[in-house]
Formats: sequence, structure tokens, C-alpha cells
Amino acid sequence: MKKLFFAVALLGAVACEPDSVDYKPNAVVEKFESELTDNFAYGFENDVFEFEHFYNEEYAYWGGFAQSKVKDNEPANGLFANQFAVFNNSAASGESFLLYYYDSYNEPCDIRLKEDVSLSDVKLNLTTYTYASITNEAINDFARVFGDGDYLKVVFTAMKGNDEKGFVECYVVDFRDGKNYMATKWDSFSLTGLGKGYNRVRVTIETTDVGEWGANTPLYIAMDDLSYFRDNQ
Repeated sequence: MKKLFFAVALLGAVACEPDSVDYKPNAVVEKFESELTDNFAYGFENDVFEFEHFYNEEYAYWGGFAQSKVKDNEPANGLFANQFAVFNNSAASGESFLLYYYDSYNEPCDIRLKEDVSLSDVKLNLTTYTYASITNEAINDFARVFGDGDYLKVVFTAMKGNDEKGFVECYVVDFRDGKNYMATKWDSFSLTGLGKGYNRVRVTIETTDVGEWGANTPLYIAMDDLSYFRDNQ
């Protein structure tokens, strides 16, 4: 993470606001629809993207991306056992969506681009587990309820090899400067600030609720309707 923070000074962050998307009719939209034999499956891959994940069989521990079709907009169900649920009664479109869990103790998992494309925008929504943890102190003993000044942000960093080309910060919870915003309606966020000419995108999540051992907030986000352009068109 130190390398990422250092990049802020060199590259400058692009902060994306919800609904700050200029819709472009020629964009291709990935809706993450494929046959699921269970409620979720680790990772996701097609001809254009590979969404990475890791899984430790010994400890049944995972991180990165997973495809899910679990929806639950009841905060009382926001427990770890329900970690694959989006805090909504539907996906942004279709039946399934992607869920990302950022494990800050391990290397981040990336979105690998298998074709020359540039990301345009994405719809983001809090998971049930994360929403409950920041709104109800009785749900999660480790996390606290968010108040004035708190935020949760998803950072998308464009990479070419090991070089960082630029990044975009998407505030999915924002209680700064009198705001009271939480992404619970599949809000759209622009990713055009990533530019062009990258072959993978690193995703990290940051919270203001940090303790001695790192983040207390469960670092999950649900995403759907990822729009992109082919660079050769």
C-alpha cells in the first residue's frame, strides 16, 4: 500500500462522484451473466477480462473477485455468513453481479485485460455485510458505526506491467463535509480517468475505521454493468 500512496503525489487522484457518468452509446457493457450452479463462484473470466481471486483450501479463506446472485436488503442479515450478498433486491441488470473482497493483508487481486480496451464506467453497490457493519454496532463487534468525516472508497489503479498509469477514487460511502451518502442503488461511477494503454486494473478499498491490526470495516463491494471501449475502434 505504501507504493500506492506514493503514487498519489506523482499521478494525482481522479475522484469520481456517483452518477457522474456521460453515457456513450458505443460502449460495450459486461453484465457478468453466466451459468451458476451455486449462489456464488470464485473469480470470473471471459474473452475480454480475467477477474482474479485466491483461495486457501486449508483455512477456507479467500480474496479477490467472485460472481454472485445473492441479494439481501435486510440489514439484520448483514453477517459474515452472508458475505456474498449485495445490499439490494436485484442486480444492476440480469441475475448475477461481481463481488470484490479486498484482503489488505495480501496482494490485491487485479482485473486483467485480455484485449486492448479502456474502462468507461461501472455500477457499484454496498454488500449487506458492509452496510450492516457501518450502520449497526450490534452486527459487527470489530467495526464501528460511521459518523461525520468517515468514508469508504474503492480505488481503481490502471497498470502497465508494474507501472501505475493513473487511478480513480470512488467514494461508495461518504460522510465528509456534511454528506450522508451510501451506494445502495447501483450508482454509476466514471472510470474514464484511468485513461488508455493499460493491461490490468488493481482494485483496493480504503476505510476511515482502522485499528491496530488494519481495517475494521469489512472491505467488500459489489459491481455490475462494467462499460468499456475497444481501443482499436
